[in-house]
Amino acid sequence: MTSIAPPLTLDRERAFEPTLLARIAALAVAIRLALWGLGLVVTGYLAAPFGPALFLWSRWDAPHYLDVARFGYAPHGADALWIAFFPMYPFLVRMFSIVFGDLILSGLLVSLATGIGCAYVLAKLVMIDGTQEEANRAWLLLFAFPTAYFLSAPYSEGIFLFSVLAALYAGRTKHWVAAGLFAAMATASRLVGLAVMPALMVEALWPMTPVREQIKRLGAIAVGLVGIVTYLGINYRAYGDPLHFLAAERGRPWFQHAVAPWTPIIEAFHSLILPTESGTWYWFIYPARIGAFAIAVGVMIWGWRRLRPSDHVFAWTALVLSLMESRLISLPRYILALYPIPLILAYKIKNKTAFTTLIVVCFALQAYLFSRYALALWAF
Repeated sequence: MTSIAPPLTLDRERAFEPTLLARIAALAVAIRLALWGLGLVVTGYLAAPFGPALFLWSRWDAPHYLDVARFGYAPHGADALWIAFFPMYPFLVRMFSIVFGDLILSGLLVSLATGIGCAYVLAKLVMIDGTQEEANRAWLLLFAFPTAYFLSAPYSEGIFLFSVLAALYAGRTKHWVAAGLFAAMATASRLVGLAVMPALMVEALWPMTPVREQIKRLGAIAVGLVGIVTYLGINYRAYGDPLHFLAAERGRPWFQHAVAPWTPIIEAFHSLILPTESGTWYWFIYPARIGAFAIAVGVMIWGWRRLRPSDHVFAWTALVLSLMESRLISLPRYILALYPIPLILAYKIKNKTAFTTLIVVCFALQAYLFSRYALALWAF
């Protein structure tokens, strides 16, 4: 078995590192500005006033998140469909808008802050089992991930991933109440957030500790269910059914229902072998789905010895839950939340030339995908 680097001292693991945070924040801002500049060029908004120039960030699901932030969950009408979007991100946007006014700007600031938080906590998580150099590679790989522009856009990716990472980091540093609170944020952000619960349970129970301590830890972790219970409560209050969101997703515009996790992969291979469609949409759905699945599974198998049991539990549970959509069109975006992918690559790719090449290719692909997003073309 590949050995894990000797951990740093517990004090170092827990210590706040302003220099690291500043470096991450500087790169995050630079990436966001570069993407925005690219978007302004491809859309022709380069000379547009600040307000209209913000609109290139608000594509596809983003306006729906912002509508929930502005009006809440509508009990009827077309806007009642937005119950499909979990409340954590819209709530934060609403809070930011009290200070900053504009909802798109507030959404971008929430995404920026949580994206910075994701990278910082990922680095601290790596430092528990690895080195500073590996931690730096991990957060840079996260920012370079081809769909990481969703950490910039008004989407819930940032708060979801931050909540998951913060919950696991809190658990590993023995802050179990904080772990439960961050888990609650994760389950209030996405249904897939439930994957953090078994991961935290493994973290709490392994290695073995006295039964009294285990009960105490599990009690703190159980707070994580408050997020999903709150969401179900919102469904019940607005629509009289705690599972109304499932019914909403079965209709327009999503046509979603739960399927076996292997069904979307079989469907994608079938579509490649016996194509019934053509054009850009086709290539951005089925081949991209297979590619995202292959990358996620391949990387996690490649680095399985470097992961903790809780990392495996979260990654595989989250992947399975993500695959259980009948109309799976966003898998390349969903695997952005599988933090073991940049973690493993940071551990395994030590050659500087290979690492630099990977970073350049990933950023180039991210720039291409974001240019499509800015033009309101499908990009996951």
